[in-house]
Amino acid sequence: MGPEDVAMLFNAYSACRAKLYALGCNVRVLRDFNDVVPALEACGKEVTPFFQNRFFDFNGHNGFCHVAFAGEEPVSFYCSQLFDTGGMTYLDYHRVQLARIYGAEYPIDTSWVCPPMRDIRGQVIYSGDALNIPGHGSARKSLERLALVARMNLYLGLATWKTTSACVGLARADRVRKSLGAIYGAFHAYPYATKWLNPPDDRKQDDMFLFNWPVDVLYLATIDAHETAPVLGVSD
Repeated sequence: MGPEDVAMLFNAYSACRAKLYALGCNVRVLRDFNDVVPALEACGKEVTPFFQNRFFDFNGHNGFCHVAFAGEEPVSFYCSQLFDTGGMTYLDYHRVQLARIYGAEYPIDTSWVCPPMRDIRGQVIYSGDALNIPGHGSARKSLERLALVARMNLYLGLATWKTTSACVGLARADRVRKSLGAIYGAFHAYPYATKWLNPPDDRKQDDMFLFNWPVDVLYLATIDAHETAPVLGVSD
């Protein structure tokens, strides 16, 4: 990814931030998950294991969370972190993650394969723990706010981790059916991401695998970048 691509991502980021301001929100980028997790929990969100400090070592450089605020009150969250699968496919890497998080009590059926997971390897941006606090604006504006925060995560993630092979996430099928896949900025969605032999309480058999190739994110950025003049930086 070259300098022009990075500039495009920052221009798109600025356009989304300007639209958030127009909705009456400011936005902050939090990199300390010792602050992120309690903030999400205080808003009633049960944080997934993928953003828990007890499972992942967040060091200020491998993860962040965008938080939209109405005044001083948080109203939307969206988090991302960087994985590096090394020589493994994302399918194998994800299976290792699940085994480490959930243990032998909750095995998966390794004969089941979600096809695009086999085509992804190397640096991967995983996004999740999206949250919209109800009661702040209309339903339409609330979804617009979450969509803007999600795209800002995509743009900052790819601009920060330039050798990313894919941007991925998991979402429950019922949420994707309500158009939340598009709200999250996902171009591709595959049903039945994982087949559990014994699902843990916080996972379902209908999880969908959402993902974008970098070219997808750049395409989305090209659309948003028309909303702002060229900018070459981003601040927290």
